[in-house]
Amino acid sequence: MILERITNSRKLEGILLNFIDVLRINILIVDTKGNPVLVPKTNGLGFHGASQWGVLRYLGTAEFLPKFQSEGNYLKYADSFGFQTIAIPIAILGMDPIGFMIVGPVILNKQLEVAQYEAIVQKQGLNFPNFLDCLTEVRVLSFNSLQSTLDLLFELSKYALKVNHKELTQPVQSIFTSLLDLSMALTQAECGSIMLLNNITKELNILTFKGIDLQKIQNIPMKLGDGVAGLAVQEKEPFVINEGQSNNRIDHLLKKPELKCSLIVPIIKNDNEVLGVMNISTRQDSSRLATHSQEMLASIVKITTGTFSNFL
Repeated sequence: MILERITNSRKLEGILLNFIDVLRINILIVDTKGNPVLVPKTNGLGFHGASQWGVLRYLGTAEFLPKFQSEGNYLKYADSFGFQTIAIPIAILGMDPIGFMIVGPVILNKQLEVAQYEAIVQKQGLNFPNFLDCLTEVRVLSFNSLQSTLDLLFELSKYALKVNHKELTQPVQSIFTSLLDLSMALTQAECGSIMLLNNITKELNILTFKGIDLQKIQNIPMKLGDGVAGLAVQEKEPFVINEGQSNNRIDHLLKKPELKCSLIVPIIKNDNEVLGVMNISTRQDSSRLATHSQEMLASIVKITTGTFSNFL
């Protein structure tokens, strides 16, 4: 069975539960025959509805996985309502999958009009009030948010397998790149970076960045305590920089007035070891970054570092 290849299956289940709670998307694991292996939640988030009219009604049968069509690194199924379910192969690079992570259902970009849904429901002979209850549970994601979510789950599953096979002992850059992409997609920020801490020199070095002009990256590497990022790492505390809101602790460190809002989140493992810091910023006056993002980003970072902590 697949879980015999992943000895820390309980920890994997915990990681998936955390993703589910933060992103509000169903995630489960099946073996290569489509049999459910790990089902953290079987109610809500569109699971019940998809079990009636979506691809999940074939779960546990030989018909399940053949319903999906190949799309890049993943497999995808779209039902008659446009709800999408994705199958992410669980495999070490170069080997056949030992199972699949099933993500969804989700709605890409926007819902249809209610009248359109009602017409499809009537055609299929379903109960419309029951369908509407399910519709309110299904997460609507942009293409970038969905793609970034899948990429991070894909990278974390590969990491767990490699560590289990003793082929890898340290987090890899692709995980941090996927973490940055997902954080920026969910907040609609235009620029961001992740710096990792060198425990010997006590310096922060940029590992991955997006939307930043290389020529404008100055004072890198950065010492602990230098700048807002260095302070966040030193004190293991996140900071929010929002235009018009003063923070006496960091005001003297702010040197980029063109940035309207920034979130600086230290990347800390479960054992309280600091790995680095993520900085997400926007130049827009009105941004989702300033309104609801601090707890969400902190949770996504914690889930990601939880993988490092649990599988090392």
